[in-house]
Parts: sequence; C-alpha cells; structure tokens
Amino acid sequence: MTLDAEFAKQTTDLITQTLDLYKTAGASPRVGETWDCANVGDFLCGFFVGEMVGSALSAFQIVHKREPTAEEHMEIVELVESYSKEIKEFFNKFN
Repeated sequence: MTLDAEFAKQTTDLITQTLDLYKTAGASPRVGETWDCANVGDFLCGFFVGEMVGSALSAFQIVHKREPTAEEHMEIVELVESYSKEIKEFFNKFN
C-alpha cells in the first residue's frame, strides 16, 4: 500500500460518515424524474461512489500538493470498493 495510513484513515472516515449522512437524510423523491432513471437506487449508488472517489482524489491533491500516481488512484478506488456491500445494501432500498 502506497497511501499513508493517516490519509487512508481519513478517506475511510469520509466514506462511513457520508454513508451515515445519506442514511439519515435519504434521497429526494424527484431523483427518478429529474434524472430520468428507472432504477433510482442504482443511480444513487453510482452517484455516491463517484462522489467518494472524487472527494478523496481532491483531498489527496490538497494534502500532498500533487496528483496521485496510478497506483495511489487505484488504492483510493479500492478503499471505496471495500465498502461495496454496505453501499449496495443501502441504495438497493431505493430500487
């Protein structure tokens, strides 16, 4: 693992805290209509994963003052993927 332990911990905290926030707040009842999607849960899941990866990549750039290497980028994606079960279980409720 090339990510430093503190950055990995902060990224993990971001994922869990944001998922908890989504669980509390729910989703707009207009998502399906606004974005013309049949499977709202799948759309929200993809949105959430993109939000987490994008936020972590932005944080990496701020903290390290450089772009992540390809390996670091994949490690960030893998951190998000490590929560795939919890993420899918929650967002499947909207399908």
